[in-house]
Amino acid sequence: MHHEKMADSCDMIGVHDAMRREFAALPALVAGVPAGDADGTVVVAGHVLMMVDFLHAHHTSEDDHVWPRLRERCPDDVGPLIETMDRQHAFIDRELQALAAESRRWRVSADATDRDAVAGVAERLLPALYEHLALEEERILPLIDRYLTEREWKANAEASLGKVTFARRLLMLGMALHGANEEQAQLLRAAVPAVVWHAGRPLGTRLYRSHRARLASASRGSDL
Repeated sequence: MHHEKMADSCDMIGVHDAMRREFAALPALVAGVPAGDADGTVVVAGHVLMMVDFLHAHHTSEDDHVWPRLRERCPDDVGPLIETMDRQHAFIDRELQALAAESRRWRVSADATDRDAVAGVAERLLPALYEHLALEEERILPLIDRYLTEREWKANAEASLGKVTFARRLLMLGMALHGANEEQAQLLRAAVPAVVWHAGRPLGTRLYRSHRARLASASRGSDL
């Protein structure tokens, strides 16, 4: 194993930054949809559900590909840290389920009470999400670089992406690139196959731009 190239997990920071940006924008985005605006509600509720799927796919691929290997290979004193990560995943997952359920109800009703419930859960999720992502960057990424091979790390990313459609994947790439500085963009570049990058960067950027335009016209509370 020692001759295999080891993981370089800093591409994960680009993904995390995209998640932080997008989830932070949700409460105002949702709250800004006028009550009774069925079309705007469908657009914004759909966006919330997409973000839930994105984060859920990201977490389940870690559960399957990362934690078991770290448990197996790391020194014993890492056990409590991984248990904390597991606990955080479980908590965030319950919040995501609530967010999805509220969003589906709101999507049908376009009602102010349902809308505000969605915004409330989105707001409540943020501290737990920030804490989890920060802990992962600080404590887990160095362990990944030390104990997982590059091939294993790429398999984790592919498992995460494999859960979403190709068009959705391009949109995710556009989302991650939006607001990314050059350094973050290069980290993301390292995470995807070259052909995906060259075709995907312009396509994803365009897809995400039109997605944001739809969101902006649906919500008065968005600063998109």
